Amino acid sequence: MTLTVRPLDVASDHVIAQYNLLNEAADADLFGGVERYTVEQTRARLQPSPFWDLEHWVAVDGQDRVVGYGGLSMPLSDNLDTVHVDLVVHPEERGHGVATALLAEALIPAIRASGRTLISGYGAIPADGDPDDPQLPVNRIAAAVGVSRKNVAVCRVLDLPLAGSLLDELAARAAEKLGDYRVIFFDDTVPEEHLPAYGALLRQLELDEPDEDVEHEAPEYTPERIRIAEQRRRDAGKRSLIAVAVAPDGTFAGNSAVEFHTGEGTTIGWQENTLVMPDHRGHRLGLALKVETHRQLSEAAPGLRSIITWNSHVNPWMIAINEQLGYRVAHREVAYQGRPEL
Repeated sequence: MTLTVRPLDVASDHVIAQYNLLNEAADADLFGGVERYTVEQTRARLQPSPFWDLEHWVAVDGQDRVVGYGGLSMPLSDNLDTVHVDLVVHPEERGHGVATALLAEALIPAIRASGRTLISGYGAIPADGDPDDPQLPVNRIAAAVGVSRKNVAVCRVLDLPLAGSLLDELAARAAEKLGDYRVIFFDDTVPEEHLPAYGALLRQLELDEPDEDVEHEAPEYTPERIRIAEQRRRDAGKRSLIAVAVAPDGTFAGNSAVEFHTGEGTTIGWQENTLVMPDHRGHRLGLALKVETHRQLSEAAPGLRSIITWNSHVNPWMIAINEQLGYRVAHREVAYQGRPEL
């Protein structure tokens, strides 16, 4: 195959349309569904922010078709020694040297130039088998970069729509332990008066995340950071449904969010963060929060056919809640990190 690796031209409608097709093919292969972004929505997603810098490259074949993507993300307010690597290869072109070309010609030179020492990335592997099998494609890439496995998460998929009777049954189960706690709902935007408290939830989620040996500094979620994330989400045509648990004393005790693209033709959505604060565990708040977001989702996004989530294999509590909702195992995801001499 003839390959050319070059910076992704964010100003080119043609290149972004090709990049969209690449991601749709990759998502269909991995998740069985797609998100349908417009060119302008994807252009917005590719822009850096005050909190991270982004660099992008594409691998193009002889027919000017984008068959691979490589990206770097560099946090600007925390984790200042970390560079996150993203690598996508079209399912039809795997095994033809696309990833190798992107690494050699773009990603590794850019990592060197960044001066950052901790390289981080993720890769999908089958649901069964040895995650350290050196013949797995993602492990071959990891070995070439010099990073190693730090955590294994399980990707689960929930088929939609969910039966209302199941949600009613799970809501009743949660209510047995709920006591004077209650669940409130935010549609895409956190009210101004709740921004500091909600930011504390987001930070606690990253402090508590069971991710084995992953090196990660939990960022501060300031009101500015939350508002920028909300605007970027809207610019990308996405919407978030947010449930928050409120303790008897009025403080925030936990949260959960589902996110989805609102465009026609999108069939998959994402279960994002779910957290219960340490002092409020044992009241089935996690179950109550997820029931609320999934009930809202069936009304807000009837076109979705599945929702995707990940849980570390050392997080049996959230896995149990997801299994009650009907999530099934799809594949596993390995978190890789390392400080190689490149």
